[in-house]
Amino acid sequence: MSKAKLMIVLVLNIILTIAVLGFSFTQARASTNGDLNESLCDEQGVVTPIRINSGSTYAMCPWSDKQSAIRILIDALAFIAIICLIVFMFKAKRYSYVFIIVLLFIIGGFGGYSSVIDGLAIKDTKSYCDNTSFDIILEGGECQLKYFYGTVALNFGSSLFTLISSILALKYRSRIFNGDHHHHHHDEETKDDETTPIIASSNSI
Repeated sequence: MSKAKLMIVLVLNIILTIAVLGFSFTQARASTNGDLNESLCDEQGVVTPIRINSGSTYAMCPWSDKQSAIRILIDALAFIAIICLIVFMFKAKRYSYVFIIVLLFIIGGFGGYSSVIDGLAIKDTKSYCDNTSFDIILEGGECQLKYFYGTVALNFGSSLFTLISSILALKYRSRIFNGDHHHHHHDEETKDDETTPIIASSNSI
């Protein structure tokens, strides 16, 4: 695998981490575009995260502070680590490069754990929605979970790409660092092969 191909994987990883951070920040606090009191989210028995829609009106109760903080921290660290990996790759800092690879693998593992916890939270919310009427809160109100599903999917994808990035970067580290040298060496051998017959011909004359 060349640097260019690894860069494609790393750039996709960066895009996913930014998407997760974007979703996480927008879903980290209660919000509504109507007159609904956001204190609803603090009432006993309300399972979060949850979003209740009625027509164009909605009210959203966020993820728990702990879940949001863990997800944001993990993806922020992943973003920084990937940038560092790219810098060390182009500056040929081998030991720093390997250290970041190990760090990325650990971050990816924690990201996977975070996505599982988030998935379980959404499962609880769906169960709550299936057994609750929201007409008292918002007339014609219904649960809408697609935004939270998106967060879970992006979080899982980001974690998976982080693990893949670390594995590929480790597996092909020798080729990435030595590829240009080997290519140059090959060119020298080819050049020697091309000039040898000419020299031999000159000697024969």
